[in-house]
This record gives sequence, structure tokens and C-alpha cells, in this order.
Amino acid sequence: MAIQGQLDLQSWDFNQNLPLSGEWVFYWKQWIQPQIPLSENRSDEKKIFKEPTSINHFQTIGERWKNKLDGIGYATYQLTVRFPDTAKRNIYALRFFQTGGAAMSIYVDGILQLELGKVGISKDTMVPTRSSGLVVIPYPNKETNILINISNFHHDDGAFWYPPILGLFDHIQKQTVSEVIKDSLLTGALLFMAFYHFVVFLFRRNRFIILYFGMYCFVIALHSISLNGDSLYYLFPEVVYKIAFALSLIFYLAMPFYLSFLKEKFPENFSKKTVNFFIITCSFLFLFVLIAPSDLGSKTTLLGIFLTILGLFYSIICLVYASFQKREMSLPLLLIQVFLFLCAINDTLYLYGILNYFLILKYSYLTTVLFQSLILASYFTKSVIKTEVLGKELIKLNESLEKTVILRTQEYKEAKHIAEEANEWKDKFISLVAHDLRSPLSTVYSALTIVTDKDSTEEEKTHIFKQLFVILENAMSTVEHLLNLNRFNKGKIHLNLSKNNFLNVLRPLIDSFALELQKKSIRLDYSISETATIYADKSILIEIMRNVIANAIKFSNPNGWIKVGIRDNEQSTEITIEDNGRGIPIERQKDLFYKQMTSPGSLGEKGFGIGLKLCFELIRLHQGNIRAESQERKGSLFTLEFPKET
Repeated sequence: MAIQGQLDLQSWDFNQNLPLSGEWVFYWKQWIQPQIPLSENRSDEKKIFKEPTSINHFQTIGERWKNKLDGIGYATYQLTVRFPDTAKRNIYALRFFQTGGAAMSIYVDGILQLELGKVGISKDTMVPTRSSGLVVIPYPNKETNILINISNFHHDDGAFWYPPILGLFDHIQKQTVSEVIKDSLLTGALLFMAFYHFVVFLFRRNRFIILYFGMYCFVIALHSISLNGDSLYYLFPEVVYKIAFALSLIFYLAMPFYLSFLKEKFPENFSKKTVNFFIITCSFLFLFVLIAPSDLGSKTTLLGIFLTILGLFYSIICLVYASFQKREMSLPLLLIQVFLFLCAINDTLYLYGILNYFLILKYSYLTTVLFQSLILASYFTKSVIKTEVLGKELIKLNESLEKTVILRTQEYKEAKHIAEEANEWKDKFISLVAHDLRSPLSTVYSALTIVTDKDSTEEEKTHIFKQLFVILENAMSTVEHLLNLNRFNKGKIHLNLSKNNFLNVLRPLIDSFALELQKKSIRLDYSISETATIYADKSILIEIMRNVIANAIKFSNPNGWIKVGIRDNEQSTEITIEDNGRGIPIERQKDLFYKQMTSPGSLGEKGFGIGLKLCFELIRLHQGNIRAESQERKGSLFTLEFPKET
């Protein structure tokens, strides 16, 4: 142990590694100039280095600054080590451990050997880290000077927390590799246990006890990787300090998940209000760590540790009570809680320099998780066995009822199928009536409004009345067609297929839309042969054409145009209806004929959104097809394909 900045190792045989604990020379808020000039690439730090004005005192490694000075600041530690005469024949190493939110520059005999983070005289000029580091000292001088500049502005409890370890290079390297391997295995095992319980929960989502235990394993796995800077920074070299700091305090969340796990297992023994208190308090505490600056977040450490130990103590009391009631699994879980409680007390005393033994909590994590996993496995195994026994008994009962159930189920399915078909076509019929009568009734209403206008001439009224007769004739035809939709036989319509002169179908339809076309000044053009025919059910053809033309008028802009055409192919006849209206958004085109969808027209006209879906169903009855090609703001082209008579 060092005494007043001197450590005599002339009688030390170095068979074991030696912590450089004891009294180091301590300079508060001073950078001490190394004994030899620094290299050129460190010229920026020369500006803040100065010769010591005074020696404040000697500081024991691990002694907190805020006990005597201030929790944040910067300082220099210095130690002179006297090696034995045989030291020139060996290679030594110094291992430095993470120190909260500090940064360190380590000089050996005046030469910079290692930087952990970047030291600075203010929060803005330093870069903190939680990484550890190794300094190789080959063939040291008999008197070797170790000088460490350390700064801390990101943690409220600044100090040189843990003494560096000195030993032969081979021994230090083996110790480092061994700890990294053990910590990696520990973290890997905890992550595996968490993943395993998450997968089990996916198959048994009603058992939240599995989820809570999996989350507990996941949280302590993340915490365990932060306890050793070598592991964390080896896996993620560029990890920022804020994340590393948050991981070191993520154990705040372990207790809420663990108490939730115990509450699910022993609901009568654990108070819901108490468990919710820990969940809310610890969650808000960790949320504060995430959003607050790290120097403020570090002030919550003692409170977080207190809540964790308090939660362990509360769980011990509840499990003692459960054990007296001889509840299943209560006694082994009680032993685990007592073990965790003692480990937490030990590590807390070690962290604050009261005990100088070693940290055991991270290894107790794995022990307790494995033990608890075995208990859970035993519990679920018993549940599975019980379920299998009950399942076999249930199979025997089912065998006597199976024939009856199958028979009744078949009868039910048939009745259900008939009812669903009837209900489906009833809904279609009602929607169809509303849809197909809305347009002519709206037109009649508009025409009557014009007729009652005093400014209308007799000639205009006569013309309107003629158009109204045409519209009402078409409406009556529509009603007749809708009533004929009762021609179903188990969901199938009996088509009256025949050859129809296309112009005899088209012209009355165009006349029925005269007012709508006039209202929006839309030109409807067609150039069709007088002999053009199409093979279809006439009433259904009229229904399909009416819906598509009404749709074109609805989405055409004023002064637009609509073109109707027909062409013969080898196997089919195609009717085309094209407009230069608003077009259809591309994201809606894929569902145009399959879903009920409605949009306001170019003048805000409303609809039921079933027209095109109905057209698709009716044209498919003819073994035909309907296609749409559209571009927004350019218009749409609908193609109706009807097979020819065979």
C-alpha cells in the first residue's frame, strides 16, 4: 500500500497482481507538468499544464472528492513506485478501471501512455468515458513515476474510484481476457434466458409471469455489460457516454419487473399498490436519467440503489409470509431473494468505499436467474403434465359426443351458409335500390325546380317535361331490373342473354343524363355504327352502362368531355367509356372493383361507393371483365369486355 505518494515494491515477487491502493500525491484543480517535455501532438495540453503551486494533501484511491472538496472538477494524482533490481528483465502492465463520468491521461516517467476519454478543465472541454485501459511498462526504471490527470464534470461523485492493478504483463493480460470472457458469457447467458422466455410468452400470451421474468433477465443483461468497460467498448467501440451511463443505471427497472413477476406468482401476498409504487417510481427515475444531463442523472444513483434494496427487502417479507402459508415455490424464491439482498448490500458498500472486498452482484445475477429458471421450468413442467392428463380425460369424453357434434355442426353450417347468402344479397339489393334511384330522383328534383322558376319559357318547360318522361321511364326500368334481382337460385342470377343493338341501349341512357350533362356543360360524344351489337342481358347491360357513365359525369370537370366507343375482337366485344376528368389516385386503383369506396365529385356530388363494385359483379356474371386505366388530373378509361355468343 502506498504511503504519502511512495510505493516500495523491492521485496514484492510479482507472483500476484498488486492494486496500487493507498495514499497518492494529490493536486486539486491543477494539471501537473510531466517530468519530461510532452510530444508535439500534445502541444494543446501544454497550455493548461503548470508547475504545482502547492500540494493540497495526500488522497487515498477510492476516497470521494465531495467528501472534502467538490464532486466535480479536475485533479492530478502522482505516485512513485520503487521496483526491485530484477524489474529490468520483465515487462509489466498497469490496468485502469472505469471511473464514473471521468476522463484520464496517464503518464509513465513523463511519457503519455494512455488516454481514457479526453481530460479538460470544464464540462465543454472534456470527453467522458466508462472504458477501462491497459498501460504496458517494459523494463521499468528502478524508480518509476506514474502521473494521472483526471477530470470529471459528468458525474456528481467524482474521484479515482478503483486503484489500478500492477503486475507482470502476462498476468494482467490473462486476468483481463478472463474477465472479458466471463462477463461476455454472463451477458450472453442472461440474454439467452431473456430470449427464451420471450419466445415462450409468444406461445402462452396469457402467462404474463413469463414476460415479466424475461424482461427482468433482459434488463440485468444490459446492466451486466455496463459493469465492465472492457466488454462494452470492445463490442461497441463508438458507444457514446450517455448510452453507457444509462446502461449502468438501467438496474432501476429490474426491481419493477421482478416484483411484477412475484406478484403474478403470489397475488395474495404482494400488494398491488406497493408493486405499482415501485413500477411508477423506478420508471420515472430511469426516464429522468435518460432525458437529464448525466451529471444530474448521476445524483439519482443513491436513490435508485435504495429503491432496489427496499424492493428486495419488501419481497423477502412477502415471501416469508408466503412460506408460512406453504405456497408452492415460495421457499426457494425466498432463499434467492436473501442471497440477492446480501449481494446488493455488499456491492453498495464496495461502491462507496466502505468495504474493500469485491463486486459479486453481476455473478449473483446469473446464479439467481438460472436457479429461478429451473424453478419456473419445474413449475411449468408440472402444469404441462397436469394438462396432458386432463387432455386425455377430455379426449375420452369427446369421443362419446363426437358423432353428435359432427352431425349438428354440419346442419348448423348449412343453415348458416344459407342465411349468410340471403343476408348478403339483401344488403346488396337495398344498397342497389338506394344507389340507382338516387340519381334519377335528384335529376327530377332539379328539373322541377327549373320548371317552377317564373323566368322559364313554355318552350323550355315543354323540353324539360319531355326529358322528365324519359328519366322516369328509365327509373321505372331500373326498378323493374332491381326487382328482377330476386331471380336467384342459391346466389346465382339466371341471365337472359341476347343480341342487343348497342345504340338502342346507349341513346336512352344519354337522354336520361341530359340535365347532368347540361349542368356541367359536358360534351358526350360517340361514333358507333348503327349495326353494332353486343351479346348480354339487356337490363343488366343498361345497369352497368348507367353506373359507369354516371361515374364519368360525377368526376368530370365543367366543360369536359366523355367519349363512348365499341369495338369487336375475335372472342369478345369491348365497350370503352373515356373522360378527361380528375382521374383516380393510383393507391385506390387496386381496390376499385373490390371494395366499397366513395369520393365527392368535381362539384361535391355524393354517392354510395358501390357502383363500380356492382358493375364488376354483374359483368363477371357474363364471364366478362372490366378494366380501368387512369391518371390523376388527366382522366380515366373504362373498358367493359363481354364474350361473344358461342
